[in-house]
Amino acid sequence: MNTFSVRSLATAVLLSVSTMLCASTTFNDVERVVFGPMPPAQNDEQVQEQSIYQQSLLPQYRVTISNFFEDGINLLTQDAQRTVSDTADYYPRLEKRVHSNGICFKGTWTITEQTPYSGYFKKGSTGLLIARASTALSETKRGQPRAFGFAGKLFPTLNPAATTETANFFLVDVLAGVQRNRYLDVKMTNKPETGFRFSVIALALRVNSAFGKADSKQNIRQLYPIGELGLASGETAKSPLYMMLQASAQIPRNDEVDFRDELNIEKTASGNLVFNILVSDVSASKTASSWTRIGEVVLTQSKVSYGCDRQLHFAHPKTR
Repeated sequence: MNTFSVRSLATAVLLSVSTMLCASTTFNDVERVVFGPMPPAQNDEQVQEQSIYQQSLLPQYRVTISNFFEDGINLLTQDAQRTVSDTADYYPRLEKRVHSNGICFKGTWTITEQTPYSGYFKKGSTGLLIARASTALSETKRGQPRAFGFAGKLFPTLNPAATTETANFFLVDVLAGVQRNRYLDVKMTNKPETGFRFSVIALALRVNSAFGKADSKQNIRQLYPIGELGLASGETAKSPLYMMLQASAQIPRNDEVDFRDELNIEKTASGNLVFNILVSDVSASKTASSWTRIGEVVLTQSKVSYGCDRQLHFAHPKTR
């Protein structure tokens, strides 16, 4: 499948419109974008793009350096700056230039254990969740070095019709990608290992440069949006330094080749996907003994969709 791009002027118009559309967001609003009908195609490129989803096929977006530039404009730098400045939850159309291939979910976030933290890191916090599992760059299949990631959009309510702000978080396994048989066997953190692959050095340098211009510390995604979500009056915000998600050992594994098939709840008939939420204030190393389980993410429905890959937006928290 060919990779599609958006003209710079059209992009600017769409971004300004989307900010107005998403000023007041409900879980239902975002759920419709991901799980509902696709918006009308605006040109022949979008018609071709949407036909892949209409046929229930898995798109295979290619991530190359050429995708990062158009008409002399560095689109990746532009996108990186948008992610740390725009809190819109979705756009009419949004091209994900690094994590292009993904599968989305809806579910819940629950903190079950006593913690020293605030907001939605406190014990008893339960909220609705829209999430996206993805790979960085182009590789999606077993046998390829895949850079697994998990982005979450947390709503501080169990009422899907309530208008709320959202807190977004980002977790990755190894940034450069590594051989992994299953997505469900990896540990993803907000300060992932960089890794090394000679074949993607040029791409990695471009990505690091773009995010470095947008934020001072692009190697970690801070967690304060969750600690400030639903903050009680007079309460001091406090969040852990590091967070990790790891699939429950009780979840049945399968041998699907593409990670999107592996995580497709409806296809594998394995029931809900459950991920343990672990935190640490000592070390981001996945093998450290300081990790403490404080709750779980339960994913109840999945879908590969145009809205998931081409509309949903996760705002990155800027470093404080």
